[in-house]
Amino acid sequence: MKKTLLLFIAFTVFQASYSQKDDTNVFTKGTDEYKMFMARQDFFGGDYRSALNKYKEVEKNRPNDGAVHFYIGECYYMMKTYEDALDELEKAKSLNPSATAELPLLLGKTYHMRSLIDKALDELNIYRKSIADNSKKITESEVDVEIAQCNVAKELMSKPVNVKLISLVDINSQYDDKGPVLTNADKTIIFTSRRPADDKSKTDTEGDYGFYDDVYESYWSDEKRTWLSAEPIRGPINTPGYDAVTSISPDGTMMFLYRNDPAEARGGEIFLSRKATSGKWKTPEILLKPVNTSYYEDAACISPDGNTLYFISERPGGLGRGDIYESKKAGEVWAEPVNIGAPVNTPFDENGLYLLPDGKTLFFCSNGPASMGSYDIFKTTLGSDGKWTSPVNVGCPINSVAMETKFVMTADKKTAYIASVRDSGLGERDIVMIDISNYDVMTAVNILSITTISTLKGKVMSSDSAHAALFVEIRIIDKATGAQVTMTKSGEDGSYSIEFPGDKQYILEIKPDGYQKFSEEISVPAGKTSSKDITLIKN
Repeated sequence: MKKTLLLFIAFTVFQASYSQKDDTNVFTKGTDEYKMFMARQDFFGGDYRSALNKYKEVEKNRPNDGAVHFYIGECYYMMKTYEDALDELEKAKSLNPSATAELPLLLGKTYHMRSLIDKALDELNIYRKSIADNSKKITESEVDVEIAQCNVAKELMSKPVNVKLISLVDINSQYDDKGPVLTNADKTIIFTSRRPADDKSKTDTEGDYGFYDDVYESYWSDEKRTWLSAEPIRGPINTPGYDAVTSISPDGTMMFLYRNDPAEARGGEIFLSRKATSGKWKTPEILLKPVNTSYYEDAACISPDGNTLYFISERPGGLGRGDIYESKKAGEVWAEPVNIGAPVNTPFDENGLYLLPDGKTLFFCSNGPASMGSYDIFKTTLGSDGKWTSPVNVGCPINSVAMETKFVMTADKKTAYIASVRDSGLGERDIVMIDISNYDVMTAVNILSITTISTLKGKVMSSDSAHAALFVEIRIIDKATGAQVTMTKSGEDGSYSIEFPGDKQYILEIKPDGYQKFSEEISVPAGKTSSKDITLIKN
């Protein structure tokens, strides 16, 4: 069923995006049209390497076809080989700037990934202008998010924080290495890798054809002043499916894991392994409802007192895709999880949780408009009122235009570790050690929030006699460019809080079903908070 659907999508998109140049039947084997169709099928199936090879066969016959170069560049982009993608996309543009409607979008995104921010903004704004009258396409393409991230990148790259990044050759591989966790007085690092454990390791043929995740460990050598070569973690932790470590409790006795067995066709669940008195990890046990559901759950970590569990879930009712939830201990079970809400959760993805042993400082990653690109690391603090503060981006070069998905640090707060894609890496994500001895990440991260970010808060209510609170999407639009800067959703009580760069003119916009569109010009001084309650009028 899945492959049939992909075939249909591939055929439909192909027909829509690539017009045949003659009357050749697309299903005639050996023709360029047939190869293009099969390449598109591979692409939508996630097999970008096979798609690339087929497109390159076509390119031999059509070296000056801009569309073919676009599709080759698109494959390279999805394979995260951005330099090759850029070569092909620039060639496509030189041959035919109108080769495909999405060329400026993908070229802009690729410039963004190469930190060529001004060029990225030029291309993204060209694409934004081309679809200005199509709000659905603006939303689906996420071009406004890309533009907002480019502006954040430009801002943070101009004000780098004083840290030093150190490559870790002995524990990284050419595969995806991620999710570092420290334990044993910071002398043991446990992480997740998609490297093959041996020559019998299998690949995910229903997914991206990469190897499955497994958990690895390494030990710090005081003599060599680095980490020793990593080995698969001892004990019954790894399985034939996806196994990923997400955290270890502050007392070192509990390890939380994410597991996903493709054969079970579920979204992935949270497991817990306890450490035996022998020091070995026991067989992980699944956390039952209400923590795990039939949806994706991941990134669990526990408070120092063991009474609060934080995790990611994509269950219905959230603000975006993956949201952060908390669940309180109720006797021997976990209570119904509660979404921690805005401003921490956004309409985008949150993940990669790391709770400091103080129990009130939470680091996480998010791919929203406040990121430099893809996922960035953010920090929030639990206040005495029980509310989490507005997240702040921990700055560049800890964050980059590429993907950063986990942040942990040593007890002395002088060394941090992240999982990140860097040009200097061995392949995909690497674990990077960061000397933060000259940067107080606990107090000096308010780079954007203090200097440039403003906040607008209020409630959204209905104008009818019930005066009910409304759950709606709230968007901030740049008045000068028309680009969406950010958006959020009001809560069940109608309250909202949204952040954006201050001292600029914006349009506050709400398009609720059943109500008249709300649109009003706003401006909030940098670093300040303003209040605005909104009453929507029924159609």
